[in-house]
Amino acid sequence: MKNLKDKVVFITGGARGLGYAMAEKFAAEGAKIVIGDIQEALAMESAEKIQKEFGVETYAFQMDVTSVENIKAAFAKVKEHFGKLDVQVNCAGIQIRCPSKEFTEENWDKLMNVNLKGVFFCCQQAALLMGDSGGAIVNISSGTSTQTTPGRAPYVISKGGVNAMTAVLASEWAEDRNGKKAIRVNAVAPGWILTNMVQDGYRLGVVSENQILAAVPFKRLANPSEIADAVVFLGSDESSYITGQTLFVDGGWSALGMPAMDLIK
Repeated sequence: MKNLKDKVVFITGGARGLGYAMAEKFAAEGAKIVIGDIQEALAMESAEKIQKEFGVETYAFQMDVTSVENIKAAFAKVKEHFGKLDVQVNCAGIQIRCPSKEFTEENWDKLMNVNLKGVFFCCQQAALLMGDSGGAIVNISSGTSTQTTPGRAPYVISKGGVNAMTAVLASEWAEDRNGKKAIRVNAVAPGWILTNMVQDGYRLGVVSENQILAAVPFKRLANPSEIADAVVFLGSDESSYITGQTLFVDGGWSALGMPAMDLIK
């Protein structure tokens, strides 16, 4: 039992893929689900599906994490609708594959605004809404945050930044005295998952399944639900003494220590 019944869980990028898998897992534990996604129609559709399947209250809206004003408006909606926030999951993210010598300022800003700026200001607004009641924030990092990955420099930098951000915010918000509860901040760094992002890599010919399997001791890609399980754990009271950590859920890839550069053409 994760003690998540009637907890309010807000997931950015929760309309599909990994974010949707997380929404399903939290809903299965009885949590109320908020989905904020750049794709408004898909967010509404996903929230409706979860409500029908799990019988929990859901709420969805269009959200652009590159805009601080939009982020503030999103958290204002959550406050108005539920009056509180218990768990924040920052899953919205993008990948732009390009050699470093060819990477443009426009694409740098686009990627950093989603993967780093968006995560920071969502953490900020989540902490303000959680207030003295405390709560849990889970940021989605990547196994490539610590693995050398040529052709992905800005993405790797952004996810390394998420790891550092997670640690420093956890330190700032760990106070638990005089009735003020801690806001725990952790990150999950997935390894290779069978998602649209990896399948795009297959189609572009920049990575193959055989290369990935050679680097992963489990000899398989993760299912999104396996990553979601780790996120739910960190969002629940079962991880009440864990904060400031980046949990690598990668089938042993980081333990094996094979650089990602061996996977990239």
